Amino acid sequence: MYNNTMDSSKSKSDEQLLLLAAHGDKQAYGLLYERYLEDIYRYVLLKVGVVETAEDLTEETFIRTWEYLPGLTRKDGKITHLKAFLYRTAGNLVIDFYRKKKPENLNPDHEIEFRASPEKMAEMQDEKGKLVKLVRKLPPDYQKVIILRFVNQLSHQETAAILKISESHSRVLQYRALKRLQTLMKEEA
Repeated sequence: MYNNTMDSSKSKSDEQLLLLAAHGDKQAYGLLYERYLEDIYRYVLLKVGVVETAEDLTEETFIRTWEYLPGLTRKDGKITHLKAFLYRTAGNLVIDFYRKKKPENLNPDHEIEFRASPEKMAEMQDEKGKLVKLVRKLPPDYQKVIILRFVNQLSHQETAAILKISESHSRVLQYRALKRLQTLMKEEA
């Protein structure tokens, strides 16, 4: 019987699981954690470049989300967009990380170490590593839109919700980010 309940929980929508989790259902929150762990981890890793730091910030993202769950439900009973909340929380934690870090300890050109991450992160090839370094040279808004759209494969609508901008602005940012990335690639060649 327990396995049938678990199987049926896996087919529930984010909103259904979030509502259950907001009422203290740890199993429902565990399923949400499994759905979004890799995406949030990948997003954070590309922003900070250090596996251990990315793991810590990713875990903190999910811990904070669990703590704020009761506040995520609206008075009308509808649930706010969980994916956007997770990305905003992760982004804020990355910002806090860099604010606390002393400038002399930061090296934006350091190699990002990719290894098998929690939940099947594959090793990145050399070319991907170079591309990641170039993406990290972009302005923060450009980085975010590139990571959300192409690494995490989110739609313009989802990207706009996470960045709190219009969908058309998301498209413009993507266009500008790709043009700037193209320029950086030509400079590197």
